[in-house]
Amino acid sequence: MILTFGCKTPPVPPEAERANALEGEIWRAGGSFFLADEYEQYRRSLADVRARVAEEKAEFGWFRDYKDLQIELRDLVTSGESLLVKIGEVKSSKSTAFAAAVQALEARVERLKEMTLFFNESDEIRRSLAQADIKIGEAGMLVAKEKYGEAETVLSAGAAFVENAWKAAAALLRRYLDRGQMARWRTWADETIAESREKKIVAFLVNKIERTLTVYRNGAEVAFYEIGLGKYGLSDKLYAGDEATPEGKYRIVRKFPESAFYKALLIDYPNEEDRRTFAEARRKGSVPAGAGIGGAIEIHGGGKDSLTKGCVGLENKDMDEVFDWAEVGTAVTIVGAASIENTILADILKYSDHG
Repeated sequence: MILTFGCKTPPVPPEAERANALEGEIWRAGGSFFLADEYEQYRRSLADVRARVAEEKAEFGWFRDYKDLQIELRDLVTSGESLLVKIGEVKSSKSTAFAAAVQALEARVERLKEMTLFFNESDEIRRSLAQADIKIGEAGMLVAKEKYGEAETVLSAGAAFVENAWKAAAALLRRYLDRGQMARWRTWADETIAESREKKIVAFLVNKIERTLTVYRNGAEVAFYEIGLGKYGLSDKLYAGDEATPEGKYRIVRKFPESAFYKALLIDYPNEEDRRTFAEARRKGSVPAGAGIGGAIEIHGGGKDSLTKGCVGLENKDMDEVFDWAEVGTAVTIVGAASIENTILADILKYSDHG
C-alpha cells in the first residue's frame, strides 16, 4: 500500500518566468545601447536569482521554500518593467532631439540653397548640399528603425557636408568681405545715386550679390529688376574670355533695339580703370598669354537665367522697360555688393565667427 501525504511540492514562483521574459524584451528594446549599465545590472541580478532558484529546485520537494526568492523576483520584475519604461522615454527623447537636429540642419541646407541658387560658380556648394540631403534621408530611415547610434553617425556626416558647403561659399565670397572692397563699392553706388539726384537724370545700379538692377531717377529708386550674370559673374572681369562681369562706373554708349539677345545696351567697358588693372595683372602674369582685355559688355534680354559671357541678362519684358529708361550716356554702375545686411554675406560672417 502506498502512503500519501497532504504536502505538495512548492512551484517555482510565476514571477521567475516574467523576469526571464523581461530580459529578452529589454534587450530587444535596445537596453544594451540606451541604458547599458542598468541593463547589465538587471542581467546580473537575474542571473543571481536564477542560480538560487535552481539551488532551491535541487532540494527535495517538501523542503523547497521560494518565499524570499519570490519577493526578490517581484522586485526584479518591477525594476525590469521600469527599465522598459525608461528605455521608451530615452528613445522618445532621442527621437525628439534627432528631429530638432535634422530640422536645424535642413534649415541650414535650405538657407544656403536659397542664397546660392544663382551662384553659377557654386558646383562644389551644390555637390556638398546634395550629399547632405542624402545623409539626412539615410539618417531618417535609421531612426525609423530605432538605430539611433547609426543615425547620429550618418547625420554627423551630413553636417560635415553642410560645413563643406559653407566653407566653399566663404571661399567664393572672400573678397566680398574685404572692408576696403566693400567701401569702394559703396562709394561708387553713393556717387551714382548722388549724380542722379543732382543732375536729375536716370542711372542704373547693378548689384551682383543680390542679382538686381535698380533704376534711379532724380536720386530716387523708381524700378527694380532681377538679373542674371555670366558663369563667373561674381568675379570681377579681368580679361577676354574669363566669363566674369566687370565692376565699376560705366556709361551706355549704344542702344540696340534688336540683337541676338532681344534688345541690348552696350556699356563702355573697358574704361581707364579697367585698362590699368589689366596692365598690372599682365605684368604680374595673372593674364593668360595672348588674352586681351575684352569688351562688348551689355545689358540685354534673353532671360535672366540664361548664362551670359559676362553681360547682365534680363527677362525680355523687363528689358523693354530698362531699354526705355536708358539713353546714350546713362550711368551704369556695377558693384559686387552695396551692403552686407540681408545678404548671404551676413550669414558667411556668422559662419566665419562661429564656424
